[in-house]
Amino acid sequence: MSPLLHPDDRLLAECRIDHFRGSGPGGQKRNKTANGIRLTHIPTRSSATATESRSLGENKLFALRRLRLKLACELRQPIDLLKFDPPDWFLELRHEQHLAVSHRHTHYAAVGGLMLDLLAALNGNPAAVAINLGINTTSVIRFLEDEPAFWTAANRIRASAGLEPLSHRR
Repeated sequence: MSPLLHPDDRLLAECRIDHFRGSGPGGQKRNKTANGIRLTHIPTRSSATATESRSLGENKLFALRRLRLKLACELRQPIDLLKFDPPDWFLELRHEQHLAVSHRHTHYAAVGGLMLDLLAALNGNPAAVAINLGINTTSVIRFLEDEPAFWTAANRIRASAGLEPLSHRR
């Protein structure tokens, strides 16, 4: 199973957790605690940090979200297009031909990873990604565009396929 689908506790179990004093809010009491956190996913050596909150717990959640996004953008899973069907967890997020998932959803990074995996398998063609997922192309573009890391990764995939970058809708 992809680490993107792991519950938080299981993904954290695969990580080295480092605490440090980082820059961030807090005024004169700022440097009295080490509330910065760095998560390093041991199997992939990817890491993410968070220092924006004075709460170590909040910073851990922020770093975990960033780590999931980074893994979704960096890890490509090969897809056999002849046997591909959208996974059950994805089907629960699909409503008619639209995608109902926000950045706060548990599977947000997994959706991005799946779209990027398909984009890589389909030589950078977002319309073909949409067809394979049973959603419209606008939903694919909108989802990727709303997260800068996904947008950058998608355009990197397109560049490796010799295609022009996707253009912004706005």
